[in-house]
Amino acid sequence: MTTSTTERAWLRGQYDSVELTPEASARRYARGLHPDTAGWLRVHSDSPPPREITEFLLELGVRVPRLGLSMDTVYLVEDLGDLHLEHQPIPAHYAALLGVHRRYFLAELPSGHPNRALALDVLLFRRELRMFATSSLATRLAPQLDEASSQEILTALDALAAMAAEGPQALQHRDLHARNVLIHEGQLVLIDHQDMRRGPLFYDLASLMTDAYVDLDADVRAVLEAERIQLGEIAGLDARACANQYQRTALQRVLKALGTFGKLIGEGRDSYRQAEQRALRHARALLAAIEAEDTEAWRSLAPLGRVAALRADEA
Repeated sequence: MTTSTTERAWLRGQYDSVELTPEASARRYARGLHPDTAGWLRVHSDSPPPREITEFLLELGVRVPRLGLSMDTVYLVEDLGDLHLEHQPIPAHYAALLGVHRRYFLAELPSGHPNRALALDVLLFRRELRMFATSSLATRLAPQLDEASSQEILTALDALAAMAAEGPQALQHRDLHARNVLIHEGQLVLIDHQDMRRGPLFYDLASLMTDAYVDLDADVRAVLEAERIQLGEIAGLDARACANQYQRTALQRVLKALGTFGKLIGEGRDSYRQAEQRALRHARALLAAIEAEDTEAWRSLAPLGRVAALRADEA
């Protein structure tokens, strides 16, 4: 696309297009079939284009798709292809991604930036975990729970929300997983970054280590584990505190993902069933680790052990 005339025509939908695979959010992307639309995707979204956070990241040297024209609920975004980290989950790419993460996670959003009003805090975590309780646990994983058991789990989820939000804070992408990283001309590109905000130190790393969209091999896990240790050292955490805080944050993240998958599957989007199963396996592993290594947390989280007892084929 070389002229503002064709860009405006594409924005108005005056070219034939094909819709790309829907993502978990309400945004929908279309790729034009005419050569004049090359270079731009057309996006339908309930939210405006994320111009401020896009410009902030580009200034930090973090590659994200550039934004084009916008009109009402439609805008154009740079088309960088369909090759995702999910397709090439190799150690070198994860090492490079951690380098990208280091560029933004200790950065400060400028005064007046709209994302400064956002936070991965206890209130948000509580809402997300209540969604897990209603959209996953009560409908898919354990619909047979009695009222008393359900209340015990809700109390434990509230406790987890508080624990997961504790500790050192840093800037987080909020949804950093293998489908939200493009590989374009040998460079990693972050997408779906509009909700970037401050949150617990290990949040983005936990998102990568408990990714429900890809199975990580031992070499990749070693790269991520080394980064977890280094982040803890940067924050001044000893080894035990580092492990405890990571596990608590990661468990919240996984249960949040299970809530999202449960909602999507309930809407008929069965393509998320495999991701749900991976998330459930991550939840089991984290609950087992917390029970074995974090006695203080387990006193409040023990009712969540019922999640660990579920078999994958029950979901």
